[in-house]
Amino acid sequence: MSPGTALLVGGSSEIGFAVLLQLLGATPRRVILAGRPSGELWWNADKLRDAGYDVSTTQYDGGLGVEEIEGMLDRACADAPLELAIVAVGSLSSETFAEGLAVNGVGVSLLLRALVQRTPAQLVLLSSAAAVRPRLSIAAYSLGKQLADSTAVLLARQAAETGVRVLVVRPGFVATRMTADLPVPPLATSAERVARRVAAALERDQTVVWVPRRMGLAVRVLSVMPRRLLPAAWR
Repeated sequence: MSPGTALLVGGSSEIGFAVLLQLLGATPRRVILAGRPSGELWWNADKLRDAGYDVSTTQYDGGLGVEEIEGMLDRACADAPLELAIVAVGSLSSETFAEGLAVNGVGVSLLLRALVQRTPAQLVLLSSAAAVRPRLSIAAYSLGKQLADSTAVLLARQAAETGVRVLVVRPGFVATRMTADLPVPPLATSAERVARRVAAALERDQTVVWVPRRMGLAVRVLSVMPRRLLPAAWR
């Protein structure tokens, strides 16, 4: 990666932070963590500062409109051009269906379009296997991810003409704080493994990557099976 500004939207995300660490490269480099104020956000910022990076934080949440997103990006990227943008926004615990769609889908889609217009060299969206095979048990999350994923795929086609590379990452179950209370299914993975797969996918100039690799095949198989034959959590 070049030494330009790196932006992580979802600055408290374990997966997003692992991907950021994998892609940052050597210091010095300017890094911006965007997200809701939290202990995890401050801890991630301090860890990067201790490693020698020039770090700042800014506020972001999924309810921002287009003008608010543009303002956030204007302030965040005022001092240096944006080279790397990682979007790691998602929530399984939204209070309402509408909020789940807004946080996981609508807000992310607006953010992706705004980011592509700033022509970073690389844009990475942390999507989900649930974007391709929505599940009833997490309907708002699945449908929101589906919207964000589709937006990124379409933008990848358009952005290629301007030199912007877009990578869509579709992990299955990832062991994090967000999933700590959930049963661990087959093909579960870790944030660090996701990060390594992302780095390998960028080396190969891919636009979509599944984590683990077998997850893409598993989703295709599950998609053709009658849902009534599957465990309730997989329907």
